[in-house]
Amino acid sequence: MSFYVETRRSFFKTDEPIDESDDMFRHLKAELGEHDFDSKFARWKQIDYPPLGLIDEYPEKLSQIINTFSVGYSYPAVTSACCLAERILNRLVLRCRDHFKSHPDYKKIYRKDSFDDWGRMLDLIEDWTLIPQKAISLFRELMPVRHETIHYNKAYDFDAVAPDAVNKLIAAVTEVFGVTNRKDIFLVFDIPGEVWVRSEAEALPFVKEFVIPHCYFAHAVHDIDFAVGKVTERLGKTGPLTDHEFVELRKASEKAPPPEEVA
Repeated sequence: MSFYVETRRSFFKTDEPIDESDDMFRHLKAELGEHDFDSKFARWKQIDYPPLGLIDEYPEKLSQIINTFSVGYSYPAVTSACCLAERILNRLVLRCRDHFKSHPDYKKIYRKDSFDDWGRMLDLIEDWTLIPQKAISLFRELMPVRHETIHYNKAYDFDAVAPDAVNKLIAAVTEVFGVTNRKDIFLVFDIPGEVWVRSEAEALPFVKEFVIPHCYFAHAVHDIDFAVGKVTERLGKTGPLTDHEFVELRKASEKAPPPEEVA
């Protein structure tokens, strides 16, 4: 499957002095702007971001929120974090609801195009066991922030709330859409450098709607032409394998030379 890789934070959070001529540092400086960069860089480092993972549409949107906070715009950072959280909850309910037609509330929601009631969405998502419980708790913690920022509050301190709101959103998104932490769904590096969906997870509504669309379907012994998205099975058609059999066969095939190189 395809996923997002972001290693800059782990690189810059070490105790080693930063080489300002490093390409990664210069790229970040260009991304955030050189004016008052030290303050921007300090805010940027306040945000925790997983080095590996985050499938679906979220890496790009989260990067925009992080950069908004980093350059010092707390109000749009907080409100956009809440908007993205609401978008995520809507997508989870709307895309997965048809898998739960027997649920007692299905008739109340099947015609709706969107929702703004976080409590109702989270209750449904929790009833459906759609995402990890920790993610639900994090979204519930964000819910009052959403209400307090959308509705007028003269004394609201956006600067104080912003880093916590952005970090809570990222933590929630990672709990749902991360890769290395979702061992219930993925075989993560059981085969060195590769991530595969567990066979028993393929039937889960969340996996069908949000994971499978980002995957290639392939047997353990295959070649992929990424330019055209073509998968060639080297063994031809074979029967079903357990995850353990798949992993072992895949490892063996990576060590073996292709058929045309075998004498």
